Amino acid sequence: MNLGRLCDATQYRLDRLHKLYDNIGTLTRPEQGLQLAYISIELDNLNICALREFTISTVRGARTTTGKKISVNNVLETEEEIGAYILSIVNSVRYSKLKSPSRIKRTDEPTMRDPKEIEKILTAIGASNLGSLQNALALNSNIFRDLKFIRHFYAHRCKDTFLKVTKNAIAMGVQNSNHPDDILRHVVAGRGHTVIEQWLMEAKLFYQLLME
Repeated sequence: MNLGRLCDATQYRLDRLHKLYDNIGTLTRPEQGLQLAYISIELDNLNICALREFTISTVRGARTTTGKKISVNNVLETEEEIGAYILSIVNSVRYSKLKSPSRIKRTDEPTMRDPKEIEKILTAIGASNLGSLQNALALNSNIFRDLKFIRHFYAHRCKDTFLKVTKNAIAMGVQNSNHPDDILRHVVAGRGHTVIEQWLMEAKLFYQLLME
């Protein structure tokens, strides 16, 4: 097992999403909205999948992109065992309700969008690559905090998700947004990039540091 393959796959997908964004100016306004929705949903899916695969590979003692073999204090092999261990760390209440199983089905795994939850897992299992995760977290990207609100709106497009995304926009410093498209097009102060472009660039650096 090697995190290099996961890193390459993640960077490829991010590059593809960035190219879609770079070409957005050639589309009509309605088409741009559809493209922004697609990019947001796919970026959120990428985060969920990459963080899950990173965590499983770490627990299994994979090699980092620098060639170092990860050591842990409790090696688990099957995804069902690892899933149960992850659930016991990030959602102990649900784990207890399932009667503290040694294995769980994929459908019972928690959906992890927050790398700080991964930090809890790596700390608990004594993973030697914890420092790489902490280096990535030091970027202080808000993608893992804010993207989910926009993703949920595009996926469900209801009043509840709209209210949540507009409320979160204020916390992001985006005022008077009439639609999530406006949030993604907002130019980040002092950065010169739109929100979505900034997220794509930060994600590339985050996963590069994470896999080292």
